[in-house]
Amino acid sequence: MLTFAALALFARRHDFGSSFLRDTDLLRFAPLRRLAHPLAVVLRTLGCALFVLTLATGFLGNSDAYANLIVTMVWVLWWVGMAFFCALVGDLWEIVNPLPTLYRAAARLVGGGRESLGLPWPKWLGAWPAVALFFAFAWTELVWQDKDLPSALAGALLGYALLSWVGMLLFGVEAWRHRADAFAMAFRVLGRFAPLELRGSTPTEPARLRLRPYGAGLLTTEPVPNSVAAFVLLMLATVTFDGFHETPLMDRIGTAAQTSRTVAETLFTLSSATGMDETQWLNSVMLLLFPVAFVLIFRGVGAWMLRLAGSTERAAVNAMVWSLVPIAVAYHLAHYASLLLTTGQFIVPLASDPFGWGWNLFGTRGRTVDLGIVSPAVYWYTAVTLIVVGHVLAVVVAHVEATRRFANHRAAMLSQLPMLVLMVAYTSLSLWIMAQPIVG
Repeated sequence: MLTFAALALFARRHDFGSSFLRDTDLLRFAPLRRLAHPLAVVLRTLGCALFVLTLATGFLGNSDAYANLIVTMVWVLWWVGMAFFCALVGDLWEIVNPLPTLYRAAARLVGGGRESLGLPWPKWLGAWPAVALFFAFAWTELVWQDKDLPSALAGALLGYALLSWVGMLLFGVEAWRHRADAFAMAFRVLGRFAPLELRGSTPTEPARLRLRPYGAGLLTTEPVPNSVAAFVLLMLATVTFDGFHETPLMDRIGTAAQTSRTVAETLFTLSSATGMDETQWLNSVMLLLFPVAFVLIFRGVGAWMLRLAGSTERAAVNAMVWSLVPIAVAYHLAHYASLLLTTGQFIVPLASDPFGWGWNLFGTRGRTVDLGIVSPAVYWYTAVTLIVVGHVLAVVVAHVEATRRFANHRAAMLSQLPMLVLMVAYTSLSLWIMAQPIVG
């Protein structure tokens, strides 16, 4: 509330907005320009090597999740660690993503210079494939009981890679990456928040390395399609559900569902037909309901926003979805920091013995994990601070976006009242989840 009041009084549209959007092209400095390409080559090579190693350990290594590299690599270092880096520094996945690199290498060897079949991407399809694939990934992370089984995880990883390569063959690498690759889109969303804009060179675009304020990349003059807005809301909903499904309230919901005869019979029927147990089905339904609720609430707030501003510019509603990203980033950091700092330590012994075969390549196989590396008090106060800072940045981004979208300062301020209510509610929900004891 204080942030909104300060912006309303002091941050007028021309001076504040222009300074917030100011950036610096780092590639204009000769040393950075000379270093950029060889560094990108090294990072891409490392990304491909780690991808191949991770797959190999999953298929060939020890079946114990703690003795096999793939589980820690995928769920901790990649999904959590890469997300942290993309949000706090820049979209590194844009550079190290092994799937385009391996595909382009194979295309050069067997394609005779032709990278793909060049089919046009259907306009009506938008980014909906990425939405569907990200939901499938969220289900894998939050519901699937075999997610920590190395061979099953390797199979899922290889399946996603094969699907991506087929898509790249049909439509081209860039079309697939920007509209269907769920992880490229997810890390790109987080990278918009970061202070560095990282873009690797492509056959059609040069490399980019620009320095900007945190959150400035969330502001864009480009229209935001419904599918992209849905993708962002899906990201927010799934990271929220990740915390919510471990709370006592979710435990009580599960108990109530099991004691309801109709629900219990339905869950039993589904379980018998599919082999998934009742808990998995209940979590699947709840996981689906969260993004549906987020979309409905956001649309309702958007309609309220346009009504107060006296505007019919529906494009402004989708553009406002970016202003929620700072809160989601802050909650993501707060929620997963302990996982990265504790479970992430397993990478030290795993580096010496990635397959779980008893190797000791670097002399670190016997290294123990310190689960008390961060005290609960320090973790709690840091988490609360992160979420509050994320809320402040969200209000700033929403304010700047509103002043660019609406005709006058009064309309912009009025449009922000519904968004402020939504942000306070989302921040409060995040803080409430962080305060709950973990029960599952």
